[in-house]
Amino acid sequence: MAGASLVILSCGFLGLILANIYQTRPVQLKSLISGLKLLETEIVYASTPLPQALGKVGGRLEGAVKLLFLQTATLLREEPGLPAAEAWEEGLKKLKEQSALHMQDLEILKTLGQGLGVSSREDQVKNLELAREHLKQQLALAEEAAQRQGKMWRTLGFLLGITLVLLMY
Repeated sequence: MAGASLVILSCGFLGLILANIYQTRPVQLKSLISGLKLLETEIVYASTPLPQALGKVGGRLEGAVKLLFLQTATLLREEPGLPAAEAWEEGLKKLKEQSALHMQDLEILKTLGQGLGVSSREDQVKNLELAREHLKQQLALAEEAAQRQGKMWRTLGFLLGITLVLLMY
């Protein structure tokens, strides 16, 4: 009985871990949308230089998303001649390693980074708004997938455990 319980709980726990992965992406997308809004505020209203603006935004965010902003800010401060697009690209690499974001999400951010720091304030605001809109679309898809896939993996984990126990006995 103890072995059967252990198998069921182990498989159930694995299902819960997989369901949690699907729950992480929408949280990170919301954080990114919030971070881009904060960056827009820093650029437009506070007229903060880009390295300081990115650092402030990174300081306000949590989780893997803050790595993008903090890494980019650090690179821009340490290497003054480095284009913002290259620093942003390095931040994206760090984010990709630590986050549950999909390639579509990262492509949106990569496109945003190409115009970061090289265009006028108005153009940067338009780019930030466009990126936020695209991320909101990805967020809607991610929430739907999290609800559907998360429920499936939670149930499937325990059912797999029960099936394994029945097959063993």
